Amino acid sequence: MRFLILSDIHGNIDALDAVLARSPRDSYDRLLVLGDLVGYGANPNEVVDRIFDLTPDVMIRGNHDKVATGVEGADSFNRIAAEAARWTQKALTPENRERVAALPAGPKNVDRDVEVCHGSPFDEDAYVFDEEGAERALESAHRPICFFGHTHVPVAYIQKGADLSVLHPQPGGPETTVVNVVKKHRYLINPGSIGQPRDTDPRAAYATYDSRKQRIEVRRVPYRIDLAQQRITEAGLPESLAFRLGLGR
Repeated sequence: MRFLILSDIHGNIDALDAVLARSPRDSYDRLLVLGDLVGYGANPNEVVDRIFDLTPDVMIRGNHDKVATGVEGADSFNRIAAEAARWTQKALTPENRERVAALPAGPKNVDRDVEVCHGSPFDEDAYVFDEEGAERALESAHRPICFFGHTHVPVAYIQKGADLSVLHPQPGGPETTVVNVVKKHRYLINPGSIGQPRDTDPRAAYATYDSRKQRIEVRRVPYRIDLAQQRITEAGLPESLAFRLGLGR
């Protein structure tokens, strides 16, 4: 079974289209979407339409999906994120606002080996930034492989018995970082963000998993950042959202 794993698209249609061009429909069997379709970027409707047209096998909500559709308030957001959420809520069509608002919370089990969440298996809004958070997440996980998002930073935590190792794909490095899956080990994998990377690598990030080959790949793909930046500024969103795309942070 071949999986395509997408997370944190954040209304960036240019980045999403670049990823989908690199991983066309015949290259995977199941599509997993880890939340935050919207927020920050200038094309929330295009992103929502594109993703729903692909009929993901499993799709969960992110914190920006909740706030931008009124499911939750913006109390936990900084000023820029809150402004973008308000803009997004107005920009979404009624149909898309309803579809995004109805997305379920994670975690969700995909099959006997894989589960997905947005923040962590123990709290959909919790950030996993370090080994302590990863250990807690792995303790809460119900499957040996858990894909998560939320931080916008690609990383692989690999638990071998009592030992935990960490693999950070190098910013600006190869387009593919490979994680070979070994039985009895446990994995917590963040594919990174498609629409707003924060690891100083501006390329869109996503992941694939081939269960037959027991191989996870965290991938990067360049895209027309200048177009995404232009869309943000023309939409009247905060200019800092356009600027940070070029920095990848």
